Amino acid sequence: MARLALNRPKLRQLLLLSLPAAVASLIVFAILIEAWVRLSWDDKKGTPGFFVSDPVRGLRLGENYDGWFAGVPVHTNGLGLRATREYDLRKGAHTFRILMLGDSVTFGHGAVHDYPSLLEGMLKQWKPETDWQVWNLGVPGYNTSQELAQLRELGPAYQPDLVIVGFFINDIIGNEPPVTPGVMRRTASRTMAFMQRHWYSVELYKRVVLTVAWRLSGSAASRLRFENLESEERMQASTDSLSESARQQLTPFTRFSDAEVAARPCTEGMKPSAKDLAEIQARSDWPPFVEAVRGFQDLNRQGAYKVTFFLNLIPPVCPDGDFFYDGKSIEHDYFVQLFSNGTPAISAYPAFMHVKPSEMPLAEAHAIGNANQLKAEVLFDYLKQALP
Repeated sequence: MARLALNRPKLRQLLLLSLPAAVASLIVFAILIEAWVRLSWDDKKGTPGFFVSDPVRGLRLGENYDGWFAGVPVHTNGLGLRATREYDLRKGAHTFRILMLGDSVTFGHGAVHDYPSLLEGMLKQWKPETDWQVWNLGVPGYNTSQELAQLRELGPAYQPDLVIVGFFINDIIGNEPPVTPGVMRRTASRTMAFMQRHWYSVELYKRVVLTVAWRLSGSAASRLRFENLESEERMQASTDSLSESARQQLTPFTRFSDAEVAARPCTEGMKPSAKDLAEIQARSDWPPFVEAVRGFQDLNRQGAYKVTFFLNLIPPVCPDGDFFYDGKSIEHDYFVQLFSNGTPAISAYPAFMHVKPSEMPLAEAHAIGNANQLKAEVLFDYLKQALP
């Protein structure tokens, strides 16, 4: 015991000397790694920080991002919204501001022309005396709960005259009650967000950590997190010429009449079935999804915001020919009813029944070109009737 007591001062002195040295070494190592990543950085990728940490929503879009996402160049403004211009939070006497909430479909995954920006152009042409502002708040990967949290956080400052909530079928996945972050969580999130915007090597560290976690644990959850990171990196790093694809162009397209649609059976197509809807409703994240929908509807009823849902639901393509057919009517009709409970709900489904799939690129998921043009038309036709 006496010998141990004699060694304690030396041990304490050793720690006092070695700990600062170890910290200094780590700092130098981190600086060298950052320098190496910056020197090897592909300038075509743009700046880092497309996604940054958020204490409530998990992630959000970073401010002033210039780079690529899903094969097209993307810019975010000082508010972290996909836009080529800055927005003033103050509203003029003739301003009508629309917030477009949603996931990657609303954001415009892989699209040069996202449907919120196309809608704004139509509104300006319709009534040029009005200062139309259609703000794209879409964030790839968001679900309905995250969109509700986004509106509750940003709505008071953004002062929307109308909120349009885009819905795609995978918005049901991963919904959970919102968290109330404490001081530690907010501080950690702000620190991480700063690093994601300014440190090029953050994603490298994340990849190392997730790789080690997957290799050591072998769990399916660790593997999924690693695969999700790889998917994000591919989308942000891709500088393929998708932006120059002919499918991105807005061109005239065929429109079928109601009579032509009714006279066109799809013999080989699947019949509407309640099975898929039942499987969706059996998911563990279905109840919190419905709760989030009710949250939007409550805000609308209370008069806090005017809310409208926009259903990005597309009919399937008939194997018999170049046309969409009504093979998902049970799911579609159910969701229209769910979202229409005290809140207007507009669907793209009927409009796509009247066009050719070959002229609507990637309509069933991440729409581009004419497919986004048609969605903007659906919203525009509704707003012409609904707005004063």
